[in-house]
Amino acid sequence: METVIQALEKMGRASYREVASRLDIEPVEALKMLREQRDQGLCDFADGGWFLGQLKDQQPAVRPAPAAKPKPLLQGEEPAPIDPAAIQQLLEQNGAMTTVALAKSAGRNARGMTSVMVSLARQGIIVKNGQGKGVTWSLPVMPVEPVPAPEAPAVQDADKPLEQFVSEIPAFTERGTTGQQIPTVRVISREIRRTRKKLEHLTRLRDAARVFSRHKDLIQQLVEQEAADGQ
Repeated sequence: METVIQALEKMGRASYREVASRLDIEPVEALKMLREQRDQGLCDFADGGWFLGQLKDQQPAVRPAPAAKPKPLLQGEEPAPIDPAAIQQLLEQNGAMTTVALAKSAGRNARGMTSVMVSLARQGIIVKNGQGKGVTWSLPVMPVEPVPAPEAPAVQDADKPLEQFVSEIPAFTERGTTGQQIPTVRVISREIRRTRKKLEHLTRLRDAARVFSRHKDLIQQLVEQEAADGQ
């Protein structure tokens, strides 16, 4: 397997992301390897790129043109950390998002963005939905506290004395005296039947009044015609 030093020998000057792409490893792993080699004096970093040798002994080598055009990558020794609040704001505004969409919004590489999202998911800041290529990320669903049902208003009649409650029923008190006794169940049932019959009569009368109101012009014409025929 090709090492980072061998990769720099062929590439000349390159960022750690370009080295990671050439070796097909994670950018974080490539950066760690380059730092270890720098501690041993085998390579160094300057002007946004890594190169062989020490900066004071060797001028930056000219990088040959790559075989294939690399994707646009961020240059530099180490990317700035991603603020979890920025990820939360993106998910709050757009709902569930893919890794590629989040990386594009944050200006990061999609491959490196995956490790960031996994770390945030482990902390409980975000939630991973699905597996594989269809994975998305979203905010955790907060539990909704149940809203207590409003208390039913107290019935005012329950606080009234029994004598006052009975005295307010006209059917029982209109012909009685102040000291009249409470009516029996039979009397109350009879009054209920009378009230129902009266309600039915009023309902039919209301329906008839509605019909008359809709056709009052026609009825008026019939009345006038009947009066004219009588003359």
